[in-house]
Amino acid sequence: MTRQYWANLTLCILLGTLAIFSITRVGSILTPKGLFVSEPEPSPEAENILQDVLLAKYQITEGPNNMVEADFLIQNNSDHGVKNIIVLCEFFDENGLYMDRDIWKLAETIPAMHEVQLSSLSRRFVNTGAQALKCSITDLQLAGKPFFTLERHVAGGHGQASETGGGEQPSAGH
Repeated sequence: MTRQYWANLTLCILLGTLAIFSITRVGSILTPKGLFVSEPEPSPEAENILQDVLLAKYQITEGPNNMVEADFLIQNNSDHGVKNIIVLCEFFDENGLYMDRDIWKLAETIPAMHEVQLSSLSRRFVNTGAQALKCSITDLQLAGKPFFTLERHVAGGHGQASETGGGEQPSAGH
C-alpha cells in the first residue's frame, strides 16, 4: 500500500463526510414554505414601533383575469407617521396546511394616531385552493417631515354673511 493509496482513501473519507453533512443540512433547510425561505425581519427603525401599528382588518378577493383586490385597515397608534408598510399574507388550505404567501407594499403615509383604509388592486396570482389566510405587518418606515407644507389663509370678512341678515347693510348711526 503506497502513499498514493492512503491519500486517495483519506480524500474519499473526507468527501463522503462532507457529502453526508451537506445532505443533512439541506434536509433541515427545506421547509413547507420553500427552499431557503426565512421569516421576514423588520428593519431596525421599525422594531420599536411595529407593535403600535396594527392591521385591524384585511380582506383579499379575486376577480376575473387574476385581478386581486386587497383591502387593509391600518391603525397607527404610535407617535410617528409611517409609510411603505409591508404586509405579508399567508394562505392555508381547509386543513390548515400552508399553501402560499404574497407580499403587498402599501406606499401611503399614515399620520400618527390615525386609522386609514387602504385598497390595492393588482394583477397577480393568488392560490384559488386557499380557504384561509393570515396577514401581518412585517416592516415599515418612519415618515419624515414633508419637504414643504401648504398654508391656507382665510381672508377675514370675505364671503361671510352679514350679521343683520337679508343682505341689509348695517346702519351708519345717522
